[in-house]
Amino acid sequence: MNRQAVKKLFACFAFISALNMSALFTVTASADSEQPRLVIIIDDLGDNLAQGIAAINLPGPIAYSILPHTAKSKVLAEMANSQGKDVMVHVPMDNTRKLALGPGGLTDKLSEKDFVRTLRGDLKAVPYAVGFNNHMGSLLTQKNPQMQWAMKVAKKQQMFFIDSLTTSDTVAWKAARQANIPWLIRDVFLDHEQTTEFVDKQFNAAIELAKMRGFAVLIGHPYPVTINYLQEALPRLGELGVQLVAPSGFLLQMQDRQDLERARQHFCISDECQATESHYNQ
Repeated sequence: MNRQAVKKLFACFAFISALNMSALFTVTASADSEQPRLVIIIDDLGDNLAQGIAAINLPGPIAYSILPHTAKSKVLAEMANSQGKDVMVHVPMDNTRKLALGPGGLTDKLSEKDFVRTLRGDLKAVPYAVGFNNHMGSLLTQKNPQMQWAMKVAKKQQMFFIDSLTTSDTVAWKAARQANIPWLIRDVFLDHEQTTEFVDKQFNAAIELAKMRGFAVLIGHPYPVTINYLQEALPRLGELGVQLVAPSGFLLQMQDRQDLERARQHFCISDECQATESHYNQ
């Protein structure tokens, strides 16, 4: 998605906000009137060129979230952009397990000035980026002041935000909504167990959620098992009656709908949220 389209997205989003719609509804958006949509984001690109290329060559409008300041971040961003795919920044955020963040990490120890400077550096480090999501972040996404600072930067740079939902106590998506920037929440993690059987189970869970609610947001990683599975599964989406859409395109499609907020409302399927939180509490 080019910058022109992103500006249109922000303009539409501001108009919808001016309508003073009510907040989240408990009723899901109906999938009867249109084809269910699936948003897929592949995280953690930037360190391994071969894995990154394999991921980017997957068919369809998948989005790629690239770690800033990594050795292959720029070349992978350029490759994804050249194929017309969404480029995102996978911003490292502090976690409850004290795992190393790598370069460009955001913590609650940073002053507002240093926090904003670091985040701007992260976003600048990945060319063609139109949005970002949190890498780890189970601690920082619980911090309201820091999330407000992050969304101010996002709004100024006209980027959307995807809450990776690494903790059920996140306030990140709420800060995005308050800042009036386009946002979504991860529904399903695809591959926190790296077996074909598990990836298949998670993929099918996302398909079922999309059919039930109208859309689902799926996050995976450039693991060989994931890439191999998606190479086989993605061409079958049409037969399943599901449309693969980029996050930017999906957000733009939704801007002129009165049911935007309830369509974006987060739903857990069975024990999915709890299960992924326990594994991704990072």
